[in-house]
Amino acid sequence: SMLENGDWDFVIILISVGIVILFFAIINYVNLTVAQIGSRAKEAAIRSLLGSTKKELFTRLILESILLSQVSFLIGLFLATLAIPYANQLLEAHINLPGAVTPINILLGILLILLLGCVSGILPAIHITRAKAVDVMKGSFRMQTKMTFSKFFITFQNAITIALIATSLTMVLQINYLIKAPLGYNTQNIIDIPIGMEELKLKELNNTLLGELKQLACVNKVGCARSTPFKVGNNYTMEINGNLVSLQGFVMDTTSLHILGLKILKDNHLATGEGCFLTDAAFKAMGIGEDARSFPFIAGKIQDFQLNNITMANPPIFVQLDKTENIPTENLLVEIQGNTFEAYNKVKQVYENITQLEFPGKFIDRQIEESFATQQRILKIISLFAFVAIVISLLGLLAISTYFIQQKAREIAIRKIFGSNGTLILYKLICTFIRYVVIAFIITTPVMVYTMRQWLSNYSYRISLSPFIFISAGLFCLIISFLTVFWQSYRAANQNPIENVKTE
Repeated sequence: SMLENGDWDFVIILISVGIVILFFAIINYVNLTVAQIGSRAKEAAIRSLLGSTKKELFTRLILESILLSQVSFLIGLFLATLAIPYANQLLEAHINLPGAVTPINILLGILLILLLGCVSGILPAIHITRAKAVDVMKGSFRMQTKMTFSKFFITFQNAITIALIATSLTMVLQINYLIKAPLGYNTQNIIDIPIGMEELKLKELNNTLLGELKQLACVNKVGCARSTPFKVGNNYTMEINGNLVSLQGFVMDTTSLHILGLKILKDNHLATGEGCFLTDAAFKAMGIGEDARSFPFIAGKIQDFQLNNITMANPPIFVQLDKTENIPTENLLVEIQGNTFEAYNKVKQVYENITQLEFPGKFIDRQIEESFATQQRILKIISLFAFVAIVISLLGLLAISTYFIQQKAREIAIRKIFGSNGTLILYKLICTFIRYVVIAFIITTPVMVYTMRQWLSNYSYRISLSPFIFISAGLFCLIISFLTVFWQSYRAANQNPIENVKTE
């Protein structure tokens, strides 16, 4: 529904993260292509010796990149088609992918393929075609390549990965903090059954339902109410001393009061035993004291409680207690005990047997959790992209580590010949790659601290931004980077030096 109503912020999140992932893919194509610089440069040198010009070699490499972009586009389109049901559920929208196949979109797709192919292939093409055939055949060209831009790209990828992980962790902690926030009333093991159909409001049917529910062994209490704290109640406006005062009101029996755990702080002990209990905010809005005698309907003071979820600002509230039979029931509150799953199904069965209607009841804590659906949806998207970013970063790190170790093969062999042991060489190789993660962590952390503080400032009830969030993100990235490069580094450190010197 957000996409259908045009939630621009949500669209910006999708576009931004999608562009970042696409940029990751371009970087990795560059790294993976240049990692094969030895064989590709030799191929280019042979073609050059056979008469191909640099322009022809350059064009060939660009066309190769465009072809791979086209294949990737088709594979991506196929995967997108498979993912439509999940995407519809995640975005709460209906995605019509076949309907998007229009002449304009086809043209845009072709332009996108050409653009990606050219952008991805231009650096490797320049790098490979500038090689001199003599240097390539002698094996010295690979040693001349410094790959500074690849090291920068790997650092950038690690920075984005750390940022996405830190964002996901912060959002998880904040959303759980909001869901579990104290609301001033009980939310656990309470089923809220809305009474929305006119036939259900018939006293005979309602009384039958109440009686059957009370007989269930899994049901502790059943109360009647007009609205619940989560449903915000009903608005009432009254004139007091010439001023209009707006209050949110609830009508319920004492059983519902006990089920919700609302506490009466002051009881005026009215003769009828019923009446209106006001929160502190309501007394202030009405401009009267707790002992006011000019309002005989005020039965006392009730504790403050939260409407809807913790993010909503609370207006003045009153709770009117009345006898069960006098309440225009809109909600049945059922407090259960024992196994919640079994109890829910038994309550559902009784309701459907009596009313012949689909059961609309939900646990109150579930209603609160669902009220944060937007934040949870964004969290799922960020977490999904974080996972993709991690995988792509690992591929990029694998590419540059492969290339780096190839460059260092002669140096490693000479060090071993002169007495260096495999453990020391392994340590140096791994530290070379780990430092990219450390640099990325140092760059990213201040930016993410500021960004996450700005995001948390949108919530009046929020977590403290712990440094462990960013440390955990950095450690996670460090560990997966270590595992990615360890095997190649271990093989290089323990390889027979004669093999490397012989090939050189």
